[in-house]
Amino acid sequence: AGVRGWKIPKVLGLGVRDVDGTRLRVDDPRLDPLFALAGALRMVVLIHVGDPRAFFEPATPSNERWAELRVHPAWSFADPRFPRWGEILTELETRVLRHPGTVFIGAHFGNAAENPDRVESLLVRAPNYFIDTSARVPEFGRHDPGRMRRFFIRWQDRILFGTDLGIGPDPDDLMLGSTGEQPPGPAEVERFWTATFRYFESDARGFAPPTPIQGSWTIDGIDLPDDVLRKVYGANAARLLDIPWP
Repeated sequence: AGVRGWKIPKVLGLGVRDVDGTRLRVDDPRLDPLFALAGALRMVVLIHVGDPRAFFEPATPSNERWAELRVHPAWSFADPRFPRWGEILTELETRVLRHPGTVFIGAHFGNAAENPDRVESLLVRAPNYFIDTSARVPEFGRHDPGRMRRFFIRWQDRILFGTDLGIGPDPDDLMLGSTGEQPPGPAEVERFWTATFRYFESDARGFAPPTPIQGSWTIDGIDLPDDVLRKVYGANAARLLDIPWP
């Protein structure tokens, strides 16, 4: 039918329950045929299995993502009925490694922007694994810029640009990586794009991230070379999805 990709949201691993009420793990063997078939059909699997690590910690004013959790209490996974942050990442890694013939894109910087070393470990072990940058510039942007520049250059063929931009039928229904109490206005939209491109294309230091509600810290630009930017911004996605790219 022309479908080129399959998006798996975080309800797998965090929401779906078995008939007996137990959580359906991301690496449950009963799902193996689905992922194997995706590979056979050459369908790229974009998979989102977790959320920021802070969402798995108590939703209190001391939580570094309290500004978001206060507005969106349902985003908290601190309750013991949910797996821990590291546990669900392990399930993802098991799933990806089990299907070397299936191409996976780990959404939101491999679902672990807080730990680039862990993301890189799976990239090393799984040549079929890619990541995107959606909604995580504020998180990986606060890591050492030299370290992150080396990361992007090393994995320039396996990183896809993303935003988590959401647009609904109502003009005010706009999400720029995250949402606050009020819909973003023109100033927030401009800041989102300006800060995003400033991160990738400049060596600026100590500026506000694209979506301030995602953290009160600053980020540092990594000034990627033009050939790397071309791959990250579009060429890699075009290659994976087999679509024209200039």
